[in-house]
Amino acid sequence: MNKARFEAFSDGVFAFSATLLVLGFVLPQAHYASDRELAPVLLRLWPNLIAYALSFSVIGIMWQNHHALFRLVARVDRMTVFLNLLLLAGTAFIPFATSTLGANPTLKSSTFLYGLALSATATCYNLMLMRLVKGRAFAGSVSGQMIRRTVIAYRVGWITYVAATIIALFYPVVAFAAYLAIAVYYLIPRGVDSDIGASPAASG
Repeated sequence: MNKARFEAFSDGVFAFSATLLVLGFVLPQAHYASDRELAPVLLRLWPNLIAYALSFSVIGIMWQNHHALFRLVARVDRMTVFLNLLLLAGTAFIPFATSTLGANPTLKSSTFLYGLALSATATCYNLMLMRLVKGRAFAGSVSGQMIRRTVIAYRVGWITYVAATIIALFYPVVAFAAYLAIAVYYLIPRGVDSDIGASPAASG
């Protein structure tokens, strides 16, 4: 498959999913005659704001990782496309999980659903990376050490998301904090992302 079309379609889904996150902010259907009536209602939306910021960061990091990874990939086969579609399907589900979490931030069901969505996308990322490694799809200038660091970084994310999802069944607030911690962890470039500026293949 043409790699440019593959990346363009992926970018579109990431962007659309991030845009849909704002739909998690919903005011009760009522007419507010004054600031005294409206302000408390807006303030009660603070869990939605935290969930929005978390999910926007998550989707942004996913997009950045996707961009960094595929700049170093020389070719895309049918199985990679299939796994990428699963990843994008999971990404498109994140806005719904986010709105549920924002409306019910301390409930087991909502935090578990959110963790399930992120664990699913992390699983797809790891499967897709394994496919790229197995199919020798990376450009010749990409070192084995770089690939190993990338695999480790992706595995850490997957394990942590799954662990946080299980924790959500017992301690929802702790799981919420874990989701935030994972987002902060990935704000620091790792694997192919950390070498994007230095790699010869990155300029291609």
